[in-house]
Amino acid sequence: MYAPNEGLAIPYVSPMLAESLGGLPPLLLVAGDSERLRDEAIYLAHRSAEPAKYKGPSYNAGKFEKSPFQAPTNTTLEVYEEMPHVFQMFDHPCTTKSYERTVEFINKVTNAINEPLPPSSFSCINTKGEFGPLKEYHKEIQKWENIGIVPSIKRELKIKTTRRSPSELLVYTVLLFAVFAYLSPINL
Repeated sequence: MYAPNEGLAIPYVSPMLAESLGGLPPLLLVAGDSERLRDEAIYLAHRSAEPAKYKGPSYNAGKFEKSPFQAPTNTTLEVYEEMPHVFQMFDHPCTTKSYERTVEFINKVTNAINEPLPPSSFSCINTKGEFGPLKEYHKEIQKWENIGIVPSIKRELKIKTTRRSPSELLVYTVLLFAVFAYLSPINL
């Protein structure tokens, strides 16, 4: 939508496809559980918090070892149940909770002179504002293997076709004309 397919593998366009997401400043990733980009946010969180485990696209093989960004990034992931994309724009208790959590995160990051930040965390927050672990279906994302591989639009279509003889085609054509003639009003 914002870039042609050829550009999607460029890390500046899709940061998730960089050779490593380690060594970044602390990240707060917020996603609605019902949004289309939820899986990408979850995968991005895992790639940044554990860069040695999630090394990225197969075409970047070998680049991680040379990358200066191998240290884990302190990452906070919050997935809000039943919330759509940009849910913070709507009047809902989860919106308030999300803003409160964002302010807390910013305060921790900017006021932590020599205080260590809490470890990376991945949470699912229900509509009552209660925190819990990610759901099992969220964990399936960790198994992604074809990250950054643009799917081919060329595929073999296997359509079973039956060849009709000319006489059969003539019969079908006459039948179609007969049906149309029967259904159309007669102008006399």
